[in-house]
Amino acid sequence: MRHSPCRSLLGASLTAVLSLTACSTETPEGEPASQVVPGATVTLDGSSGPIATLGEPTEITTGLTVPWGLTFLPDGSALVSERDSALIKRVPAGGGPAQSVGEVPGVVPKAEGGLMGLAASSGFAVDRTVYASVTGADENSIVALHIAEDYRSLRQDRVLLDGIQTAERHHGGRLAIGPDGNLWIGTGDAFEPANAADQNSLNGKILRIRTDGTVLGDSPIYSSGHRNVQGIAFGPDGTAYASELGHRTWDEVNVLSEGADYGWPETEGIEGSTGTAPIWTVHPDDASPSGMAYAAGSLWIGALGGQRLWQLPVDGGRAAGEAVAHYRGEYGRIRTVEVAPDGALWLMTSNTDASTWGGVAPKPGDDRILRVTVNQ
Repeated sequence: MRHSPCRSLLGASLTAVLSLTACSTETPEGEPASQVVPGATVTLDGSSGPIATLGEPTEITTGLTVPWGLTFLPDGSALVSERDSALIKRVPAGGGPAQSVGEVPGVVPKAEGGLMGLAASSGFAVDRTVYASVTGADENSIVALHIAEDYRSLRQDRVLLDGIQTAERHHGGRLAIGPDGNLWIGTGDAFEPANAADQNSLNGKILRIRTDGTVLGDSPIYSSGHRNVQGIAFGPDGTAYASELGHRTWDEVNVLSEGADYGWPETEGIEGSTGTAPIWTVHPDDASPSGMAYAAGSLWIGALGGQRLWQLPVDGGRAAGEAVAHYRGEYGRIRTVEVAPDGALWLMTSNTDASTWGGVAPKPGDDRILRVTVNQ
């Protein structure tokens, strides 16, 4: 049974507290058609209020090759990982050509794997540390890198976590430093769905460890039952969100709770009855979500197959209105979304991927980073 877009937007957790006057429908092109008044959202108490809007995108840099991870540094510049080359590059705060910092050792590129997520230490100005998600020959791992003062070299200091099963596909790979100061890690099921429910596997999970690699409690596993998590973001109240690529029916945005099971492989989105329900679902053709960031009351979710930027208003861990699609088909696949120190969004495309499942031909200048102001 295929559920209506109205139910997919709200999720089971919202039906008791949020009521829309009409259900969403779909256009012939598959685009969800919102019944919410343009420029407004429905909040949890049923009132209307403004939602954030976006300015015109401007190019920060071009000529990247299969970029994946992005993390900002104290001076406003950013480090970018190139998945297949295993290079980390530095992009100036004001934009301009990306300069190579160095190659991360031990990276073995695969169909969906290689050098993936990056997260700078909160003490980077002193310790020069950046954490990276690495696909290796025999396993995947999370490593700590030391970046030279002149940004012309790097070295691997230590392995924080290993034993993550590798495969050609479904690596997850997103890293984020949470408001708790710990390192949050999204992993994929390594194309073996049973891994997601197996508490002896680190795959198909959200993992959480200290930045020195030690484990909180008995296990690095924070939550389970995930298919392929490529987006992690935190609201101002500390709510943790994750975006997850589904199989053929539903992609998901979930609110993360310690010890929770999110249902895969028995449940996909709202198809099934196991696990914690997502707060929002969307068809994979319209999304295939990757990176995600929180800004100005909304989650901003990059879509690969859907070739757009999704905006999902949220409030206190709940979807607070209908999702809005931006830039549909304008820039191709959007892999990563991060909030810059000045509050703008940086969007990173993923069109130079030779194994692109969406078949998007790179445009001149791809891959690129775009800067977009968020207006509230």
